[in-house]
Amino acid sequence: MPKILSNEIIEQVLTMPECIDAIEEAYMALANKQAITRPRSDTYMPVGNSTYYVLKTMDGILGTKGIGSIRLNSDLIQWSTKDGTTKKAKLRSADGNRYNGMVLLFDTHTGEIRAMFPDGYIQKMRVAATSALSVKRMARTDADVLGLVGTGWQASGAIEAVNSVRPLKQAKVFSPNSQHRQAFAETFRQKLGIPVVAVDSAEDAVRGSSIVSTATNSLSRVIEADWLEPGCHVFCVKYSEIGDAVRAKADWVAVNVHSATPDNYIPGIGHVSGTDPIDLLEQGIQKEAMAESEEQWAKTYPELWELVNGSVIGRHNDNEITLFVNNNGMGLQFSAAGAAALRLAEEKGLGIDIPLDWFVQTVHP
Repeated sequence: MPKILSNEIIEQVLTMPECIDAIEEAYMALANKQAITRPRSDTYMPVGNSTYYVLKTMDGILGTKGIGSIRLNSDLIQWSTKDGTTKKAKLRSADGNRYNGMVLLFDTHTGEIRAMFPDGYIQKMRVAATSALSVKRMARTDADVLGLVGTGWQASGAIEAVNSVRPLKQAKVFSPNSQHRQAFAETFRQKLGIPVVAVDSAEDAVRGSSIVSTATNSLSRVIEADWLEPGCHVFCVKYSEIGDAVRAKADWVAVNVHSATPDNYIPGIGHVSGTDPIDLLEQGIQKEAMAESEEQWAKTYPELWELVNGSVIGRHNDNEITLFVNNNGMGLQFSAAGAAALRLAEEKGLGIDIPLDWFVQTVHP
């Protein structure tokens, strides 16, 4: 019988180490041709005031678990610029000041739906787990100081994921809002049992750190290349946070996928790939200047699955600066993390059973 899971149930059952293991297994399956994923698709419709309705889908099949998934977002997004920094924000447009978004899991042997749940918590987990795999394969074995720029939702996953694969001696965190960074530091000082220090600048967070993470919604760079220490590992949520100079300084670079941008569909333009939609939708929005498109250069670097299966070495010596660009998500990640969450919830008898009859039919679709 299919189950409905909540964010609260998934948070209760899916630990970060279990999520990292699930994502790692999915990348091994991808390397062994036992998994497949489709590029993300974003369909835009303007609704005014630099705001757009966006219907986003991504899907993937994890053959080793017999699970296929679709992640579906129905969002209002908005771009805004303040103090020279442009940010992309997802609006709380649903009833009760909430967000929309869900994941559907299917059984590859019967085609039947197995589960449905909101995508919020598992989204954070799969992004963080993916970056943790880069730390596991690319950071020095003795790396134990994290410099984290950003103290929002994605940053909360990043610090926990890094600590799961490289137990930290210290974490330094920065965000422009001093109250936010102080509260974040206190929360994770208690949760992880390690020194987490709120610092006064992004530079203070980066200098002296053997692992550096950017986890913001900024379309402009938030760190500078000359802050990086020899031998450090850097990972980001989006390339615009770091810019060309950091990539140029890195001795070794890997990306999540070669298809760095979603397939975008825009009224009056149609299908656009390989281009940031902001360049077509909004005039005068400030963003990080890049010498060439991410879609072009991403194809010149190995993908993360190549590091996971050992066909590519992620670090060659302790002095290298390494960089992982978590440039585009994959539907396969939701199949992997979702399958793990469903299994763990079933083991604990959690979730709401719903009739399969609601989702199957006698007429030919």
